[in-house]
Amino acid sequence: MTALRSWSRRIDEVLIAPGAAAGERLLGYGAGASGAVFATALATHAALPTWGVVILAAVAFDVFGGVVVNATLSGSRRFHQPDTPRWSALGFVAFHVHPFVLALLLPEQMPWEVAAVTYSGIVLATVLVIVVPRSLRQPVAFASAAALIAVTTSVLPAANVIGWVLPLLIIKLLLSHLLPHSGSE
Repeated sequence: MTALRSWSRRIDEVLIAPGAAAGERLLGYGAGASGAVFATALATHAALPTWGVVILAAVAFDVFGGVVVNATLSGSRRFHQPDTPRWSALGFVAFHVHPFVLALLLPEQMPWEVAAVTYSGIVLATVLVIVVPRSLRQPVAFASAAALIAVTTSVLPAANVIGWVLPLLIIKLLLSHLLPHSGSE
């Protein structure tokens, strides 16, 4: 039983954050699971192959859960310690290549140009948020997120079955991850 608790704690530290409260874990896993159920239903209704349904469910677990987890106090503390290098956030953001994975595996739903524009926009917005004075980071992050969400939902031709991925990825990375939340700094 002790080994199971240790293993469970390690998973929580990776997926949620070290020292996450029970409510934070519940909200994070609950959001991830709800997102996976939503994506599974949407992908099944769109008659995607089983492997496509599984991919979208996994992406949804990460994105829905990440929106919530990165906004928790423990999640925010993980990334916004006083000694955390200013540019470390760029690595976390750059690692989120979800649009390219979807373009590779589900090209009919996610065209490559949509993936490239979205990914580039998120990375450029991250750089902008990092370089502006601290007092402007929050409004710049929100302005960038608003612009990117407007473009990804109205100009870029992603299929309806994955239309939710890009706006939620933008929220996860630019608003939940980049911005410290109350009590975390």
